[in-house]
Amino acid sequence: MLISLAYLGLFPYLRIRYREGFHQRIGKLAKGQFNNTKDSPIWVHGVSVGEVQAAFPLIYEARKGGCSFPIFLSTVTCTGKKMAEKLLSELVDGHFYFPWDVPWIIRRFLDELTPRIYVGLETEIWPCLLHELKKREIPSFLVNGRFSERSFKKACRSREFWKETLECFSRILVRSSDDADKLYYLGVSPDKIKIIGDVKIDALLLRRDRVDSGALRDKLHISEEEQCLIAGSTHNGEEAVVLEAFDLVKKQFPKAKLILVPRHPERARDVCALIGEKFGVSLYSELKERWDILVIDEVGLLFELYSLADAAFVGGSLVPKGGQNVLEPACFGVPIAFGPHMEDFSMHASELGKIGIAQVVEDSTSLARLWLSSLKMKIESRKRAVEYAESLGGAAGLAVREILDCLKGRI
Repeated sequence: MLISLAYLGLFPYLRIRYREGFHQRIGKLAKGQFNNTKDSPIWVHGVSVGEVQAAFPLIYEARKGGCSFPIFLSTVTCTGKKMAEKLLSELVDGHFYFPWDVPWIIRRFLDELTPRIYVGLETEIWPCLLHELKKREIPSFLVNGRFSERSFKKACRSREFWKETLECFSRILVRSSDDADKLYYLGVSPDKIKIIGDVKIDALLLRRDRVDSGALRDKLHISEEEQCLIAGSTHNGEEAVVLEAFDLVKKQFPKAKLILVPRHPERARDVCALIGEKFGVSLYSELKERWDILVIDEVGLLFELYSLADAAFVGGSLVPKGGQNVLEPACFGVPIAFGPHMEDFSMHASELGKIGIAQVVEDSTSLARLWLSSLKMKIESRKRAVEYAESLGGAAGLAVREILDCLKGRI
């Protein structure tokens, strides 16, 4: 009742804020939207870009394993939908926007969709949906299940509520023992939990194999003789350090180019203003044939760009943001620099440091020094990074096996 009342109060705002896909968000599917399929579908949900990327290897492995059921993917964000179109258009039977977690909306939506099974990614835990799925005896899975430290502390204050909600899942497939321990503490039955590893690593490896770095190099006007440095997912305060380091590199490697990818693309023009006139600058959306620094102002490009890198800096690490995913450049064997704030990826940062492919930097001088040494790094060292990333794969196959085993019992 409280959820419904809150929804009614917020309705005018929601109607404007989420006008794209609004009817789907209130539980109405257009007739014929999914080719009038008569078979009950598998419903996979990923809120935005990251979760859609995690869904990619799951759906790929399911199709590879012979799954012929319709598969529909839902997202919350428009950028998630764009990523789905890029990665999954040939693997899924349709996309829709996730219905709001209001009891009567969920009931109406499930009446129309009639899913065979539901699969949520990472932190997608919607109480009304989960209770209704359980009531209808529709199996539900959480894959790559996790709680951040902050959300876990909040969950501990409402332990009984979260235990009851999480128990609605048929199975919770988590990345690590740390994730499992949090669920055990909340009281979730151990037989519902299984540690499988991180499916996002499988996503990276799959996406890597699809990258055409030669075509990308031609598109961006980067010749084979030009060294390419990448600063990925940078935050305010980091670009200045990166630019100073690039200036030092440029003195020894005059043909070097820098691709700068702000974490938030809307900052791209501010970054261009910071660069000034010292270097030739181009925005990606207004690509010039000649440039020293290319600033990316679109989402979803960074991973492919790492395939061009001779060395990289991973942002969110010189400022206290927890760092970004070091496995992305590692998949391509790229030497990696990052700042001291790598809390969110500390294990991988440490392991890549041990094999000599990653290092902490504190300022522009140490970053330039590392980039210069990376440009001379032997191929053997780069191969170790690729081998490390590949050794972490396999979680998607394990997850799909669990899901398909459940489906076999319902055919």
